[in-house]
Amino acid sequence: MSEPAQESPNFTESLRAPGWMFAFLGLMLGATSGVLTAVGIRSLGDDPLVSGPEAMIFYISFAIAILGIVYVMLGSTLMQTTVTPEGVTVSLGIFGTHRTFVWADITAIRATNHNIARHGGRGNPFAPSSRNSWTMYGIRSGVELEIADGSGSQMVFVSSLRGDELVKVGEAYSQA
Repeated sequence: MSEPAQESPNFTESLRAPGWMFAFLGLMLGATSGVLTAVGIRSLGDDPLVSGPEAMIFYISFAIAILGIVYVMLGSTLMQTTVTPEGVTVSLGIFGTHRTFVWADITAIRATNHNIARHGGRGNPFAPSSRNSWTMYGIRSGVELEIADGSGSQMVFVSSLRGDELVKVGEAYSQA
């Protein structure tokens, strides 16, 4: 008789930004849209608030502000972490900014809390640095991945509410 195939451990976690983040972004979007609308309606009357080249600058600036707020709302309020036999994949936002850290390059994985001095700020996850963070607002817990690169190692922090489980699954894959 043959032994049953051992099932590979799975890990997928979806994180959402806390309610205060949505409330803040909604408030900013509402305020910006309200000012833009109020100035536009006022411009229909006899005495516009802005006119000529200033009006063009005003409307373009506010349109860019609205697009920026919507981009932040869609691009940083969702995060998904998936552990596969290939590695750890982290995706941010609806736009699908993602990165996979392969097991061959991961030298250590451990549960920890985010520390801005140790892991760096949220910033751009693709910024060249020895410290990167893939974080979700309001979630301090997660895992730290030590990634070997050509000349040394890089620390990457990934937010997770289930960091201990992620470490167990990660260790199972890294030892396989």
